[in-house]
Amino acid sequence: MRFVRRLLLTLLLALLAREAAAQTPLTLDEAVAQALARNPGLAAARAGAAEASARLDQSRSGYFPRLNIVESWQRGNAPVFVFSSLLSARQFAAGNFAIDALNQPGALGFFHGAVSVDQVLFDGGRIRAGVAASRELAKMADASSAEAELGLASQVAATYGRLLSLEAAHRAAESAAAAAVEDVARAERRRDAGRVTEADVLALRVHLAAMRVRSIEVFGQAAVARAELNRLRGEPVDAAFTVTEPLPAAPAARDWAALAAEAQAGRPDLARAAAAVGLAESGRRQARAAWWPQVAAQAAYQYDGLDLSRRASAWVLGGEVRWSFATGLGDRAAGRAAAAAEIRARAALEDARAAVQVEVLNAVRNLESAEAREALARATVAQARESERIIRDRYDAGLVGVQDVLGAASAVLGAESMRMNTLTDRITARAALDRAVGRRP
Repeated sequence: MRFVRRLLLTLLLALLAREAAAQTPLTLDEAVAQALARNPGLAAARAGAAEASARLDQSRSGYFPRLNIVESWQRGNAPVFVFSSLLSARQFAAGNFAIDALNQPGALGFFHGAVSVDQVLFDGGRIRAGVAASRELAKMADASSAEAELGLASQVAATYGRLLSLEAAHRAAESAAAAAVEDVARAERRRDAGRVTEADVLALRVHLAAMRVRSIEVFGQAAVARAELNRLRGEPVDAAFTVTEPLPAAPAARDWAALAAEAQAGRPDLARAAAAVGLAESGRRQARAAWWPQVAAQAAYQYDGLDLSRRASAWVLGGEVRWSFATGLGDRAAGRAAAAAEIRARAALEDARAAVQVEVLNAVRNLESAEAREALARATVAQARESERIIRDRYDAGLVGVQDVLGAASAVLGAESMRMNTLTDRITARAALDRAVGRRP
């Protein structure tokens, strides 16, 4: 019996904890921080940046010598194989010169071990240009990761604002439905008293049904927006939370020139475009390096024998100069292509800088407009609610008709919807400005 009571108490505490968690408020800043920490798509972008960084380290390895270690075993009776194996093992004897022994040697096993080192001494700048290209690719990957962060933060803000608007619309519809129930009861009493007709009651019942339908619709839409926000946050789509309405921000003048300068320094897409210019420059250097010879040095130490324990050693030192020419003038064409690619990258960078200035200006104006419209919408809601109260009182006194009541109720719903839409616009415009100037959360 005691175990049952303990089990029931545990289940009760678990249910209470779950209910408390469901009521935990989630602010916009918290939602953005969680998305940046756990979003799978952003994790993929960051992995791409880490991959590019590793590729840069890989390209730098061309500066260092390459060490090769070989240990092999072979067995056969091919004349050339047997001859060279005996010679490498320092076990070639006079009897091995016999014609029959040379033509029909017996099978033998041969162990070969070697340690060799290759070092590029001069390559006309090929390795240096390759490292520079990898460095620019790493910068582009970092910029793409940063751009993904900005895009995710903007997406979270838009979804959060949409969820706020839908939940407010649901509450407004529920409140309007509750008020409509009272209006129907009031109209029924007046109808029973012979003061209004059945038409008034029917009109209010239609309004009540419309509010209930609206409540159901926005409730479903809010559930979808909640699931989407959970997906962006890297949470289960059915995770419970409550959103909180941000405090209204006082409209403030913004220095467009300062924001534009901030964007020029912080925009990831501009950093990526600048890296594309550097990549094109590296390509031009690589094309130029193809005209130069390559010089390398090699050193090798080998130990060969007919069994594993007895080996004969030898060493080799050498160098190599390789100078290749494309007979079809492909190197010269590659140089022209690289020069044209650099011109194209520089023009794209200048165009992107000008586009960023326009985007910042647009974001500033949109935010200022959203803040002004939000302040006006808040005042409109207060006026609509007061007007609704006055008209309901006048309806009770028989001074206005049911259409006036319905019109006042619709005005309140419209004003509240406008307020939430302007709030969503303000949240989205704020995120758009942060993204336009490259302000990472």
